[in-house]
Amino acid sequence: MEPFAVRAAPGFNTMPVIRTPPTRPPMSPEPYYNRRLHWLALATAVATFPLIFMGGLVTTKQAGMSVPDWPNSYGYNMFLFPPNQWVGGVFYEHTHRLMGSVVGLLSLALALQAYGPAARRRPRLMLGVGVVLTGLMSFFLTLILVTIRGGQVPNVEQVFRGTARTLEGMAGLFVVLLLAFVARRRDPRPAVRWVCLAVLGMVILQGVLGGLRVVLVELKLAVVHACVAQTFLCLAALAALVTSRLWDRLAPADAVGKARPAVGLGFVRLAAAAVAVVYLQLVVGATMRHYDAGLAVPDVPLHYGKVLPPTDAAGLAAANLARAASGHPDLRPVTLGQIWLHVGHRAGAVLVTVVLGVVVWRALRYPAAARPALRNPAVALVPLVLAQLTLGVLTVLLRKPADLASLHVACGALVLVTTFALAARSGRAHGWRLGSVRDEPTPEARGFGVLVPAAGRGSTDRQNDGCRTDLASLTASR
Repeated sequence: MEPFAVRAAPGFNTMPVIRTPPTRPPMSPEPYYNRRLHWLALATAVATFPLIFMGGLVTTKQAGMSVPDWPNSYGYNMFLFPPNQWVGGVFYEHTHRLMGSVVGLLSLALALQAYGPAARRRPRLMLGVGVVLTGLMSFFLTLILVTIRGGQVPNVEQVFRGTARTLEGMAGLFVVLLLAFVARRRDPRPAVRWVCLAVLGMVILQGVLGGLRVVLVELKLAVVHACVAQTFLCLAALAALVTSRLWDRLAPADAVGKARPAVGLGFVRLAAAAVAVVYLQLVVGATMRHYDAGLAVPDVPLHYGKVLPPTDAAGLAAANLARAASGHPDLRPVTLGQIWLHVGHRAGAVLVTVVLGVVVWRALRYPAAARPALRNPAVALVPLVLAQLTLGVLTVLLRKPADLASLHVACGALVLVTTFALAARSGRAHGWRLGSVRDEPTPEARGFGVLVPAAGRGSTDRQNDGCRTDLASLTASR
């Protein structure tokens, strides 16, 4: 391609335009930050932690089927279920559903805030009208419910429940329209918008999985439900991270990418591998909990007093005999599959400890340039891993109390999300572009000269003569 080309510009007689070699458009010098979007993403991630803890309580208390219908609760609307019936396992399952609804509402608000449907005047006006209409209809339906409950109406229970379902749909539509109406700032980063939309899609999938687990009475879906919860937590944490000011500060200083990154690719791969190892360990743990293998080996660090666990029918019979002799109600007979599933979880704990130890060691050895990206999550992993190991040992020795076992689940989620944050931050420091604003290149960046219109014929000729002189001198110099 010729480095310089001369052509006639439209609307000019002989005005030349100089085309220079194309250059890479620069990144935006001003990072974009949406405070409301970031705080919504942060609230979604924070609210997910107690939701996982409550899910652990549901599993440990074996209350997953305490409410046998979905999305209702014993025929009632989930939000209108009488509190005086929240007893026993129903309390754990129903409050878990309510907390899931809170996380779902935050995820919906996050996605709408990212896309900003009310950024333009006409959609904002239509959304405002929809908010007013649905609000009025919800108010009148509420008055009708009060009238029905207090009056003498034939088939009052059926009429009440039908009106309540209508109110539920109308109130839900009102909330959606209201959240869309206040979302008046569209995030200019396509990748950030996709991450926020993925958070909404993941929470919908998680809710459907939880409902199908109840409707189909399928234990395998409960395991998948538990694993997807960990994935959702990481995705919500990623949304909180890419919408923060820290994300822009972690980017390499040279926008073109010529400078050496603060974190090497080898460490990024190691951190990503650590995330995979921790996640697989949580998958094994979820399978162990749902298949009642948490106490398949009731002593630590040995296995029924031996280094190796039982491997044959004779060893299994001796193990079950010892369990029966203990007299503890939770030490019921087990199978070899349950024993080896428990042993696999213990082996995974050793592997996770070694891998995360290497990650922390390498992260703390990086120079000062990489400390903003690596130091804080690496330091946080040390007490988290120690606490997780301690909780696991105590869960076995104390025969799996519900609160301690659930705290073990929640602490495992914290280990995963901290490792994931370390991997994401190291990737950003290495040069990951997710969340950067893509500016339109200027005419100079596209490679075109600037057209200066002439005031008259004479001035045009003088400008053309000057351009020809400049072109002649440039050609001679080359």
